Amino acid sequence: MNAGNTKRLTDIRNDFERSVFLALYTSPRQRLHRAIACLLLGFKHGLRGILFSWPLYLLPLAAWLLQARYLPLIAVLLLPGVVISGAILRRGVHEDYARLVDGTILRPGYPARILFPGTLAP
Repeated sequence: MNAGNTKRLTDIRNDFERSVFLALYTSPRQRLHRAIACLLLGFKHGLRGILFSWPLYLLPLAAWLLQARYLPLIAVLLLPGVVISGAILRRGVHEDYARLVDGTILRPGYPARILFPGTLAP
């Protein structure tokens, strides 16, 4: 189903149940939970990106530490890789947010379910 093991807004056909769901979904507490979930997803995907493409970030650091003459050129050449890495990160966060958070009521324990989906019982 989803991270919180609750119904999604799109699955609710009953008008009364939909209005109760929307009242809870738009509450300040749920908005805060969704903001925290977005930050957690950004952290999760950012850490994955750093672990995956760490050489990309070490090259300009190495050039700077070695006081290379061509540091600006190295930085410019690495810029497309950083932009692509950022685009992949953003896409992953959006996909996970849509799959795990959007349109659901986040229940207690949602941070663990967001960080480790499928490994913990709902």
